[in-house]
Amino acid sequence: MRAIRYDRFGPPDVLRIADVAEPTPRAGEVKVRVHAAGLNPLDWKVRAGHLRLVPLLDRPPRGMGVEFAGEIVGVGGGATDRFPGERVFGSLVPFRRQGALAEYVCARAEHVVPIPEGVAYAQAAVLPIAGGTAVQALTDHAHLERGQRVLITAAAGGVGHYAVQLAKHLGAHVTAVCGPANVDFVRTLGADDVIDYTRENFARRDARYDVVFDAAGVTGFFASRSVLAPEGIYVDTSPSAPAVASMLVARLVARLGSRQRAIGLVLHANGTMWARLAQLAAAGALKPHIARTIGLEGVAEAQRSMETGHGRGKIVVDLAAPQPT
Repeated sequence: MRAIRYDRFGPPDVLRIADVAEPTPRAGEVKVRVHAAGLNPLDWKVRAGHLRLVPLLDRPPRGMGVEFAGEIVGVGGGATDRFPGERVFGSLVPFRRQGALAEYVCARAEHVVPIPEGVAYAQAAVLPIAGGTAVQALTDHAHLERGQRVLITAAAGGVGHYAVQLAKHLGAHVTAVCGPANVDFVRTLGADDVIDYTRENFARRDARYDVVFDAAGVTGFFASRSVLAPEGIYVDTSPSAPAVASMLVARLVARLGSRQRAIGLVLHANGTMWARLAQLAAAGALKPHIARTIGLEGVAEAQRSMETGHGRGKIVVDLAAPQPT
């Protein structure tokens, strides 16, 4: 089968398309013919070596990608809730050697869920990581309620564009922060107020927000606390080691010096979360914006673009497309 592989940490140039053996499902696993897979910042951060010190990380040679959607073609012993022919989406453990950018993957049965009727493979494939992050941030951590005010940074990105939709679904007043090219796009997602960060610094506003969701994890609690309500909640994705260290300090300062809270999100990547996403997608509350669809040949260039941090929505890798001749 065809799959993305790389033999050393480095820039996108280290990526190659390899012909490798199909995986075999072990007990408790399902084998999925992948129709579509999503790209996430986590993928290029692993590839670039930013997480090389994580003890659980399998070093190269390794595959790439976490989230996928496809059809079950094999079931290992004990995976009794799943069956061949079932349309499913889910995720792989990001630190293991296998990657979702492959024609077949094996995943724990509890890490995949059925795709709702009316939801295409491409749409389902880009739900888990970004969609799950938005849901966990706003519902599980911030407990966002109807009538509350939320500010979302990086609102046009993979996580951010889901967060705007979800916040409106929950009945909140949404202020979205994005670049000038995405102002109109973010408004179409339902944002009540849009801040172009090249023209205005949201931290200098007089407004106060019950929740600040730093969807890209680049602003930080200390820059955001001036617009956070006295009992407000700040949530970010802690995307790097310095960000994690800063969040630990922020949590301590918030706890000791105020009634505000600072939370660094670590995604609960499991079937329970994916089932919640399936319900929201089926209800139309989460509608993935697919910026473009590529084949395996376009992954390296797509990652170069993603590393700029100025993306809109999600990029889908089509594994069912005919191979180039």
